[in-house]
Amino acid sequence: NQATRFLAWQQLRASPTAEKDLQPLWSSSQPRIRARALQLLARIPGREAHYVGAALKDADPNLRITGLRIARERGMDLVPLIRGVVRDQNPQVRRECAVALRHARSPEAPALWAELARQHDGSDRWYLEALGIGADGRWDACLEAYLAANPDAASTAAGRDIIWRSRSRKTPGLLAGILKDRSLAEAEKARYFRAFD
Repeated sequence: NQATRFLAWQQLRASPTAEKDLQPLWSSSQPRIRARALQLLARIPGREAHYVGAALKDADPNLRITGLRIARERGMDLVPLIRGVVRDQNPQVRRECAVALRHARSPEAPALWAELARQHDGSDRWYLEALGIGADGRWDACLEAYLAANPDAASTAAGRDIIWRSRSRKTPGLLAGILKDRSLAEAEKARYFRAFD
């Protein structure tokens, strides 16, 4: 019942003992209950960083994702948070990191994006699209950082995917290089030609 949940949220938010009252829920074995508790715990003035940090270290990848989303919503500095989970074992967490980098102006953002791109396996289209969203507005810097760390990117399926999705000034030349590769299957060529659009 959304109305009842809303009333409970408002009561807890106004309560000076909210943090103490929510601790049993945060310690629950049920991930949904924990996520709901986290949504309020991370909004207690002065405790936001503590609970977002705890969520990012949680064993449950859904709570790590929730922690990143709360940090974005609350306007926290995302770069140090992403730095801590950029090599997360779960690709969904890494996808959330990529999306969180969108329009990031930190000089460290392209290197973090490149590290996320390096972990693309060439088969996860959602991961590829998250990388595209994350590099929006900074394609030149992001692709440059990725290519510096992966100079042979055009010879791998994952690297060609990233080049295909990229929108940098270097992209047309890289696409042309891919198309000139005689080992590229004929059936694959059409998508690279379309990418010139």
